Amino acid sequence: MSIQILSNDLANQIAAGEVVERPASIVKELVENSIDAGATRISIEIEEAGKKSIRVSDNGSGMEPEDACLAFERHATSKIQSAGDLESIRSLGFRGEALPSIASISRVRMATGTGKGRNGTEVSIEGGGPARVKEIAFSKGTTLEINQVFYNTPARQKFLKRDGTEAAHITQVVQQQALAHPEIQFSLHHNGRQLLATLPTDQSLYRIAELFGADLSKELIRVEKDDGTYRIEGFISSPVYTRSNRNTQYCFINSRFVRDKILLSATQQGYSHLLPRGQHPVLFLFMTMDPGLLDVNVHPAKAEVRFAFQQDVYRFVSHAVQDALQQNEKSFEAPDEGPTAGQGREQGPSYEVPGHQSVSVPSKDFSSASSNMETGKKEWSRGLEALYSPGPSESRRSIEADPRQIAFFGQKPTPVSDLVFSEFEPVGQLNNSFILMQGPKGVLVVDQHIAHERVLYERFREAAENKKVEVQDLLFPLAVEFPPAEAQALSQHLESLRELGMHLEPFGKDGFLLRSVPAVLKNHDQESIVREVAGRLIREEKDHTLQNKMEDIMIMMSCRNAIKVNHPMELDQIRKLMHDLEQTRMPYTCPHGRPIALLFEMNDILRKFQRI
Repeated sequence: MSIQILSNDLANQIAAGEVVERPASIVKELVENSIDAGATRISIEIEEAGKKSIRVSDNGSGMEPEDACLAFERHATSKIQSAGDLESIRSLGFRGEALPSIASISRVRMATGTGKGRNGTEVSIEGGGPARVKEIAFSKGTTLEINQVFYNTPARQKFLKRDGTEAAHITQVVQQQALAHPEIQFSLHHNGRQLLATLPTDQSLYRIAELFGADLSKELIRVEKDDGTYRIEGFISSPVYTRSNRNTQYCFINSRFVRDKILLSATQQGYSHLLPRGQHPVLFLFMTMDPGLLDVNVHPAKAEVRFAFQQDVYRFVSHAVQDALQQNEKSFEAPDEGPTAGQGREQGPSYEVPGHQSVSVPSKDFSSASSNMETGKKEWSRGLEALYSPGPSESRRSIEADPRQIAFFGQKPTPVSDLVFSEFEPVGQLNNSFILMQGPKGVLVVDQHIAHERVLYERFREAAENKKVEVQDLLFPLAVEFPPAEAQALSQHLESLRELGMHLEPFGKDGFLLRSVPAVLKNHDQESIVREVAGRLIREEKDHTLQNKMEDIMIMMSCRNAIKVNHPMELDQIRKLMHDLEQTRMPYTCPHGRPIALLFEMNDILRKFQRI
């Protein structure tokens, strides 16, 4: 078979296969051109999900007649002039393939003008054929009409999805651009019906609220970090407000939406153990850097990037998320609290739960703590207006019921992220496993095991950081033999484990002598614990660093020692536990990321009884 040069029409159709995957791809390319042209208003109108027609109008700079004709030639662009420009790309489009590719698989009409006179230019192309050019009356800006997408490539057309699916992809594309450019006014109509409309703003949070609703925006935490090389700002959700998918995760680099594994992995790492397994935070993150530090030319649709210093970006982003979450935790602390638990606060009486470590409670006035914490709450997360003030109940009552049926008249409880627990008064337990509390905002159901686990975890972590873990020496060292992989993992982490209170000495080929354990685990099966530790150390999960493994071990130790389910508690014990919980840095999720408490709001309860 002889080698032949492809015709321009066929070459354009092949290029279109890379650039134009579906109607949403056309919308993306045209909107990016409008943004690069300096538009402040962009209107998108589609019919039959873009299959029949797409119309994008802007008030950008427009084009002169000669430029309007050149725009449909392959590799014609005003955005790069030399090979050196590829190393520092600042525009959204730059290859010069979009318009000729689109024109090769549709019927295109473009009207454009620079505003210097009353007239503009119209260019019409059908299926990649010759351009028809004429002068028309037109003011400043550009309007592109794309009709009958894939009309001359039926094999491509049959792979398009239903109108609802294709319209959803287009909406997603416009949302991405609207988030990246809050200063631009966007509108999107489908078959004459408005799907999206925004007003220009200089506040990205307002744009988020416009697109995703005020309820979601109220759950967001501000992220802001700048190290001189990289800058990131935006918003992430609180750990109790998560999704089972990544559909509400938006990351931008230099105003370009990207789907980047490094960024998503770094944000997940930033949450550490605050997220439940399989749950993902909501993200709206905007990163800026020198364009020379990344390559945006590694994907036909420019949706992926490659970083010059991948590990630096990973660390920077994960630390930015960690800092934001920690700062958010501090906003719930009382301003005059002073040292945290175990660092010099006056201690009140301890409470004993049979079979568990005693827990000391600071002797601090509850109403004072409540008042101080209330002032530290964010303005937008103020609770519901107080509806009633119940009196205390002094006797312990356990309500026997199936904990899986925790619901009042079908209402759905909400995980809490901004409550002051001392505003609620305990009334008893549900199945000796869940604490029931009443307060002005409604009925609070607390998982006693994971509430105690959070308290113990933070105390243990603080003691480990300060190298003050209380240790219990074993009367007789315990000899334990391990498989070779686990023995190797243990031998590499002996010093770190000793800082956690677990003293192991090599003994024989693959064995160790356990000489001490953290005091909180003195009454537990030490051999099973050390075997579980070894199993956690050999995990090969990506980015599972030594710090993460030590976190896992601290969580495991806290879980082992926490109050179990089916365990009765007196009201005084409940009050002290809830007070301890309120003093932690993250009192709303357990170390595994599960919600500690669910709120059945008073308004909903009153509504069910037709009281309001």
